Amino acid sequence: MKRSLRSWLWRIPLDREFDEEIELHIDMRTRELVDQGVDRATAREIAIIKMGDLEAFKRTCIDLGRKRDREMSMVLWLEELRDDVKFAFRQLRAAPTFTLVAVLTLALGIGANSAIFALVDATLLRPLPYRDADRLVTIWETSGATQRGFASPPNMLDWKARSRTFEAIAGFTPSVGSMVVAGREGNAETVSRQWVTPGIFDVLGVAPIAGRTFLPEDEQQRARRVVISEGYWETRFGRDPSIVGQDMKMDGELWTIVGVMPKAFEILGHTSMWAMRSFPVNMPPRARAAYQLQVVGRVKPGVAMQAAQSDLGAVAQGLANEFPEFNKGRSVRLELMHDTMIGSDLKTTSLLFLGVVGFVLLICCANVANLLLARATARARELALRSALGAGRLRVIRQLLTESVVLSLIGGALGIGVGAAILQVAPVLIPEGLLPPTVVPSFDVRVVAFCAAAAVLVGVAFGIAPAFQATAVAPTEAMGADSRTTTGGGSRLRSALVMSEVATAVLLLFGAGLLLRTLIAVQSFDRGYRAESVLSMLVDPLGSSYPTPERLQQFFDQVEAEVRAVPGVADIGWSSAPPLGESLFGDDYLWSYEIVGDPPVEDGRKPTTSFQIVSPSYFSTLDLPIVAGRAFDARDNAQSPKVVIVNEAFARSLGDTDPIGLRVSYKVADSPNAEPRVAEIVGVAKQVKFRPDESRDFVQLYVPLAQDLVDDMLMMVRSKTERAGTLAPAVRAAVARIDKEQLVGVAGITTLEDVEWAATGRHRFRAVMVAAFAVLAVVLAMVGVFGILAYSVQQRIRDFGVRRALGASSGDVMRLVIGSAIKVIGIGAGIGLVLAVASGRLLATMLFGVQPLDFVTFALVVMVLGLTAAVSIAGPAWRAARIDPATALRSK
Repeated sequence: MKRSLRSWLWRIPLDREFDEEIELHIDMRTRELVDQGVDRATAREIAIIKMGDLEAFKRTCIDLGRKRDREMSMVLWLEELRDDVKFAFRQLRAAPTFTLVAVLTLALGIGANSAIFALVDATLLRPLPYRDADRLVTIWETSGATQRGFASPPNMLDWKARSRTFEAIAGFTPSVGSMVVAGREGNAETVSRQWVTPGIFDVLGVAPIAGRTFLPEDEQQRARRVVISEGYWETRFGRDPSIVGQDMKMDGELWTIVGVMPKAFEILGHTSMWAMRSFPVNMPPRARAAYQLQVVGRVKPGVAMQAAQSDLGAVAQGLANEFPEFNKGRSVRLELMHDTMIGSDLKTTSLLFLGVVGFVLLICCANVANLLLARATARARELALRSALGAGRLRVIRQLLTESVVLSLIGGALGIGVGAAILQVAPVLIPEGLLPPTVVPSFDVRVVAFCAAAAVLVGVAFGIAPAFQATAVAPTEAMGADSRTTTGGGSRLRSALVMSEVATAVLLLFGAGLLLRTLIAVQSFDRGYRAESVLSMLVDPLGSSYPTPERLQQFFDQVEAEVRAVPGVADIGWSSAPPLGESLFGDDYLWSYEIVGDPPVEDGRKPTTSFQIVSPSYFSTLDLPIVAGRAFDARDNAQSPKVVIVNEAFARSLGDTDPIGLRVSYKVADSPNAEPRVAEIVGVAKQVKFRPDESRDFVQLYVPLAQDLVDDMLMMVRSKTERAGTLAPAVRAAVARIDKEQLVGVAGITTLEDVEWAATGRHRFRAVMVAAFAVLAVVLAMVGVFGILAYSVQQRIRDFGVRRALGASSGDVMRLVIGSAIKVIGIGAGIGLVLAVASGRLLATMLFGVQPLDFVTFALVVMVLGLTAAVSIAGPAWRAARIDPATALRSK
């Protein structure tokens, strides 16, 4: 093989080799014919004829020769690569400290990137876990009030019947409700439930793991059917397959379990079961104003999104013409279901994290590149010797790049472990509700492939500059130079790398500072009420057990009296929504209103208000002040005139007019034909935040519970102690004493402090994650500063010794080192601040209570950078100041 390789290295051109070979054969045949008595010219002509088509033969031989050359080239390249890899491992074993520092740095950077890539992959790159997910769309019903409205059942059924571009259309209720089931311990158990229309599983293309889904005959019979989740099947029934087909009493009625769906299947929210909701064919016209369904559809194969939009738009226009009383001005808008479930906020957060960890990886690369530059300087004589023995510059560069890629692959292998560890703790860090149920970041083959690709790319990226720098010096110069002498170009490159690290660290520090100040702002806002020591739980009495408003009011009064008697309870109130939490009616449940007596306004132009049902004691339970007028009391019952309390934003919208005594007319904003309610404003409550980061105060109406009874209400219980959660068992027992027939469910037990904590979870998650990576970036950058200073001091020992011998003091030497460090850090910090100014606006949508160009954040960044820089500079500067001139001059 070696002889073949040597012959390949000194080969002659293939054309010439073929011609010489053919000529040799022709001469040999010619001589044979001449020996037989044939004259030479005739003999040569005969020999050529015997050879056949020489041109075709020549092309065939040349093709075979080129194939041989390619094979020889590949064999040679693989052998050289094998030798380079072996040599790289020997070099890395010979420098264990360098290898350990570089590998750990790369493992940290690649591991963090792999974990965030898993999040980005799950949210932005992967399709939803449904069959042909690219054909799934959300169908929003639009109006003048919203572009993302829910649909009424009759409209959905008409879309389904009249559309020509959809394979199937179905709907579900966007919020997860509950059903009351008799618990195994004799008490009522509330089980989460989501209403769905019969075809939902067919639209999503998900098959059950046991039993079946809903059939057309189920819908025709309007039968009570449920499909349970695999998790509920395990916890409640122990995966008993015989449960399929059995009846279960829920909400006082028998429901048949027809199937079990896999754990991976969830629509929008965690639920234990899906109950079939069928609608009659001939619904009354007013049902078109009942906007309660989120609709999804499966587009037919080959149909473009625009075609489907045009098709359904035409159907919606036809419905508007047929039913102008309810559908006038209403249309549809299609959105990929993937975009609906992921949402813009999660996309922005994922891309933010990917950018942050990308910058961290750049700092890691710069640090390792600096290490390689220093190592290349120490190996200058070795590399010069290899060049002198015949190795070309590109060959040496290839060897050095092989070493850097091997180093990076080792770091990438460890990075896989780091990334997997980060994903293991991710569920603790990621706030509940940030990720939709169908999105689960996992460390799979795709992430491992990303780690491998990143490792190779990073190895080339941080290795190419040191490789070219190390081979830029002539061999004779490198052989004759002192091993500790560094070139000016190498020094400038190292300084540039450190500047880039500092600039990147400043950029990340500034972003982290803005997000942390946003977190402080959303946590320190004036809530308008006192959340401490308040327990909250959903009380869900079965409606059929309390058929009249009087019976339902009696139930709430009895529960309130029983809970007030519990030791440790200070106060109790009822509400349809907790502050900063989700309303039982949904966050998009808005009411349009107008003041009676004001000039009339068209329905689409009326202002909207949030709507909340509360009991008279709600305000005292939450310490929510009534700033004008009065609170609700016993006189506000079902027989008395309708009254409401408004918040301060509502009062401000009236200008200088006193709201007390005014009469307000209000109705559901999406139901223009509904009969409005009219009530007198009797009080003004202090402003309560709807969201912790809302930039504009929202308008709100409070309605007394006695005048608008509903069967699902949140019970708010104020504890006399700070630990409200300890009251939960006693409060549940008090409800059970009233609910002797086990027809009342209690769920969602929490405290208002936990609700507030969850409301700021997204801001906290962003701020903590970016701050953690920013701190890591600063540490890595300062390690880079320390490294370049320590290396510079080591290289300049003789220089400092000469300076000391000529009369320079220790302070002079220290100022020289500190000055060079400040120059590098200052330039890097300046570049970083400029980048921070330019990128601050990109974070504007994530900020609250702070401007993108915040002076306080700038000052804090400079302060943190100054402190960390002082720590990184102190060691090398102190060492330089303590150099002994005599020892330095005697050293080699």
